[in-house]
Amino acid sequence: MSPTVSSWNQHHWHGTAGEFHEMDLGAERALWRCDVARPALIVGSSQSLSLIDEQCASQQGIDVVRRRSGGGLVYVHPTDSVWIDLTLPASDSLWSMDVTTSMLWLGRVFVDALSPWVNAELFEGSFAAGDFGRAVCFASHSPGEVYVGDHKLVGISQRRTRDGARFQCVVYRHWNSQPWLPCIADNHTAIGVQQLHVATLSAEPIDIVSAVFNALP
Repeated sequence: MSPTVSSWNQHHWHGTAGEFHEMDLGAERALWRCDVARPALIVGSSQSLSLIDEQCASQQGIDVVRRRSGGGLVYVHPTDSVWIDLTLPASDSLWSMDVTTSMLWLGRVFVDALSPWVNAELFEGSFAAGDFGRAVCFASHSPGEVYVGDHKLVGISQRRTRDGARFQCVVYRHWNSQPWLPCIADNHTAIGVQQLHVATLSAEPIDIVSAVFNALP
């Protein structure tokens, strides 16, 4: 069978982080912009929800959610972060059987798309968790993610099935962990959050999403 090559569809979805993670987005070439209704602390598929003090999170108006893709803890916010998911069918020409290189094409898209605002670089080395990368997403280095110096600008995780892949991407417009840091119940994870080096992007969400969509191959 020859690889499928098609144009990209674009979707704009609004709701809670939990609802979006539960959605089956299908195996199509598509970009999904997710506008979360409330802030959320999202743990990876192999992490325990006990990492979060759910009573504290509830008092702060923060949802606690588990995603189906791997990696560590991620915080999303209605205005401080931009959340983009991209889906790709397994028959697509961009699909790679090699998980270690399967996100490189997407990282190049972000580097190109965000170049009007920032001089960013693609990380092409081997995965490196460091001391806190298993606990906190933005503490690890994964091939395909995007950096400004040693500060991560674009964090990416992926979920792969026999039908295709779902790449989950987060960019921060503002970064301040202090309001939700007390809700981290695990001391190791809390220290990891405190030591994060996060790059931010001063641009409107719609402009960021449009730039990424227009840069897709």
